Amino acid sequence: MIIKYLSTMLQMRSIKHRFHNGPSGLRLVTAITIAFVVAGCASDPATVRMEPKSIAKQLGLPGCRVSVPLSQSEVIEDAKRIGTPNPEIYPEWIEMTSNTRPGDQLRLVNCLMAGRSRKIGDVYYYVLTRNGKIISEFHIGFFN
Repeated sequence: MIIKYLSTMLQMRSIKHRFHNGPSGLRLVTAITIAFVVAGCASDPATVRMEPKSIAKQLGLPGCRVSVPLSQSEVIEDAKRIGTPNPEIYPEWIEMTSNTRPGDQLRLVNCLMAGRSRKIGDVYYYVLTRNGKIISEFHIGFFN
């Protein structure tokens, strides 16, 4: 969508117009560069895919988003990506993984938007679910 907008914006301005206006041409190039940087960050392949909001509601987390099921390595990788060094040595993580049974699911819970409207505690953490219920949580302490 950003690329389509930028393409339309460039088509509307002729090359001649941009160069005759001096500093405004530079502002346009700067704006385009910033837009591409933001678009690149927003589409980072390392980000975790999220389920529809109905899944979070089923888990008793209305207003939050819940990820697709994750492997243990994906949880560790995501925790490191957001700035938690050595998440695999946290006691909560060790307890959570030692209690994992076949069929259980690890998921990321992201309540950043819900945190604006009501008090909910941590807004970004991981859960272990079993039969559609949260049985354990791993709080990384990044968002307090």
